[in-house]
Amino acid sequence: MTDVLNVVTRAITGIRPDLGDSRTDITREAALFYAAEPGRPVLGLDSMEALELIAVLEREFGVELAETGIRIADLHTVGDVVDALSGTR
Repeated sequence: MTDVLNVVTRAITGIRPDLGDSRTDITREAALFYAAEPGRPVLGLDSMEALELIAVLEREFGVELAETGIRIADLHTVGDVVDALSGTR
């Protein structure tokens, strides 16, 4: 699962290089868009960045999310993405 986390982290920082330079921690607990809980790290991806992330991860993992049981609407945190993609390898 650590390998998947590394791939997801690389994909996110490739799309948003400022996240790699900032103090925002890209951890399993980091919210992709906004935090429902106070104190949770937030990456603040917008809709275009989310689509780009999906495209990068589909290419990296050789899957099409539409053809898997993964529901994009259920992916709220980096950990959600890692857990969903861990079953595709």
